[in-house]
Amino acid sequence: MRRVPTEDNHTDILTKSLGHQLFRYHTNNIGFERVDEFLHRIMCRLPGENSCISCRKAPISGSLPFCWRCYRKAISEAPTITEIPEDHKKYKSVRDQFRQKWLHDDGCPEVRAIYKIVYTNLNIAKYKQYLEKVEAKGNFVLRAGSRGNERRRWHGTTRTCNIGDKGVTRFCSDPMCSLCCIMKTSFDILFFSSRTNFGRFGAGIYTSSTSSKSDSYSQNGCTSNWKAMLLNNVVVGEGYKTLVDDTSLTEPPAGYDSVLGEVGGSLNYDELVVYDNDAIRPSYLVMYDIPGRTPSSSSPDV
Repeated sequence: MRRVPTEDNHTDILTKSLGHQLFRYHTNNIGFERVDEFLHRIMCRLPGENSCISCRKAPISGSLPFCWRCYRKAISEAPTITEIPEDHKKYKSVRDQFRQKWLHDDGCPEVRAIYKIVYTNLNIAKYKQYLEKVEAKGNFVLRAGSRGNERRRWHGTTRTCNIGDKGVTRFCSDPMCSLCCIMKTSFDILFFSSRTNFGRFGAGIYTSSTSSKSDSYSQNGCTSNWKAMLLNNVVVGEGYKTLVDDTSLTEPPAGYDSVLGEVGGSLNYDELVVYDNDAIRPSYLVMYDIPGRTPSSSSPDV
């Protein structure tokens, strides 16, 4: 006698092989449902600060703040940005780092929005390949460090459009909008000479642990009450610490993976410089009040 599927048959799982792919099904009163879809539907009942930043229901999958379904959708649309809810742990982590590392005396501005930047699988793979190469050489995990001695560092740049303002998540096509260009493909060291007149440690990609230092490089070429800053994942590897400027550098000194400009000498705040495009990937876009201006929690003027 054939068994009639019911809503309570949650443990009744069939396995079917279609070609070289294996699918598992859950029987219900509608028919067949893939187990991954069934689990997504069940887990969507468990929202919280660990939930997916997109659907706000299913728990995150892996290190990225998406559930498997929303991540798959985001990757298919990459490059793109997704706003992170204020009550999410990823939002709090980025906001707290911004506040704690605002070291200038003008008072830390209020963070208004934070977005997760999503790249294509190929773009991510290039960064991970570089990270693993540096890790294999330096064995940082065995030295109680992170893989590749990876760190989160700030970078300020110019935006000519209103990307990041309330409701604006589409990249512009203006080649002079450095912010959109960076978020679409990541950093390109070839633009160093064309957009920067001075590099204390030569032709490299510059970041800092000090958010207020990076703010001085964040410029609006548009009308907005907010400014933009990038929080980036950077493979520091073996960092060369120095107090001495060297504008002739095009790569780290032999045996090193990056240059660490330390406070003292000509620097009041730290700098981290890498010389390989794949040593860095922007991870978050942070929007905040323009320092010194009366704070406004409403939508920026556009």
